[in-house]
Amino acid sequence: MKKIINNTKYFILPLFVFIISCSFENQVLVTTESDTYTIADFKENFQFAPTDDSLKRVEKVDEFVNHVLIVKEGRARGYDKDPIVTIAFETHRKEVIYRAYYEDKVINKVKVPDSEIRKIYNQIVNQYHLAQIVVDEESLAQHIQAELKKGVLFDSLLKLSLDTLTENGDIGTLAAIQLPPEIVTQVEKTKEGRTTNVIQLGNYLYIFKVIEHKKTDTPTFENIAPSIRNNLMREKILERAEQFIEKIVDKAKIEYSEEGLDALLKPESLITADDLNKWVVKKHDTSYVQVRTIRQAVLNQYRQSSVEPRKLIERVLIPDLIYDKAVKEHFDKKVHVKKRLSNALSLLIYQKFYSDEVLGKAVVDSMEIVNYYKDHQDEYNDKKFSDVYLVLKAKVRDEKIASLRKNIFEDLHKKYNPEINQPVLEKLMKEEN
Repeated sequence: MKKIINNTKYFILPLFVFIISCSFENQVLVTTESDTYTIADFKENFQFAPTDDSLKRVEKVDEFVNHVLIVKEGRARGYDKDPIVTIAFETHRKEVIYRAYYEDKVINKVKVPDSEIRKIYNQIVNQYHLAQIVVDEESLAQHIQAELKKGVLFDSLLKLSLDTLTENGDIGTLAAIQLPPEIVTQVEKTKEGRTTNVIQLGNYLYIFKVIEHKKTDTPTFENIAPSIRNNLMREKILERAEQFIEKIVDKAKIEYSEEGLDALLKPESLITADDLNKWVVKKHDTSYVQVRTIRQAVLNQYRQSSVEPRKLIERVLIPDLIYDKAVKEHFDKKVHVKKRLSNALSLLIYQKFYSDEVLGKAVVDSMEIVNYYKDHQDEYNDKKFSDVYLVLKAKVRDEKIASLRKNIFEDLHKKYNPEINQPVLEKLMKEEN
């Protein structure tokens, strides 16, 4: 994977804001019997979109309450021990742990100082109108620079330039961020109407004339700062992630067998027992993966994407290595990870309960479709029954699902009598996205 105490007042305010924020997140939004659910619990599975109006926000809070009630009832009925739920949870458990560990060690370690954002912004609004002379000989470049220092006009030396595409060497106005660092270093200290020293880029030598240097007032810092921050965050995360993964892979002593990799893609008619027993990848010098254990999965993925086997294996191997390291460090025992695991199990319980009690019971009989067609004849009077059968079936099923949902949620509300903390709800409804 190589190529995988004087400023106390300023410190207290951000800390205070952070505490207030955390305090809000931990406020109780819903209570059912002895159980409480916070704003943080709501945000774990529901988010307000920028386009959500008050009604849409209320609907999402209602969805959250219904979600809580189904999970509570599901646990009471033993859904947390359902074989399908427990098998699915084991897969989710691994993903939750390795993703949480990755966030902790990579994403949460990345910070973007305001000074870096301001620096990028200045490179965007600082713009230079430039003309250039381009040559490929050092002696000629030095001659041109000497002539310019004598007072010879820049335009009179353009005949020596290799640039025949631009008129008068004029390359237009460019933001500093669009220019190579070597050029920016020179032009930012060159006055308007003056020329830079010789700059070498690759096999060519350049001399630039700064026709104009201006600072634009658009975009404003406030408008573009979030985008700059996000881009810087992305770059820093990618850099840190590469280092993080490289270190993990090196420590695991990952090795690949070329023979094993080749065997993975052998045609069925040519594969032998010896091929199937070859190892493909090993870690820590003790754990081997044989061709027979991953061949079918690799072939299926390869047929869909044509991605080479080594890359396909890495997609599974790297999360495995991160998970192994997380468990070794007992990361799965941390409070916030346990919370995520609990939420993952709750979601699986919800899905299984909903599947059994709603989707599984929304069975549509053909006669129901016929009766629906007759009752809505005016809507389909110009269409044959056979032409709209599937549309009608979907409508009848949707109505059944809506009825089942309504009845289940009404029963659960009566049984558990959830209470909404109105002051907290009002704060949540007004919260900015």
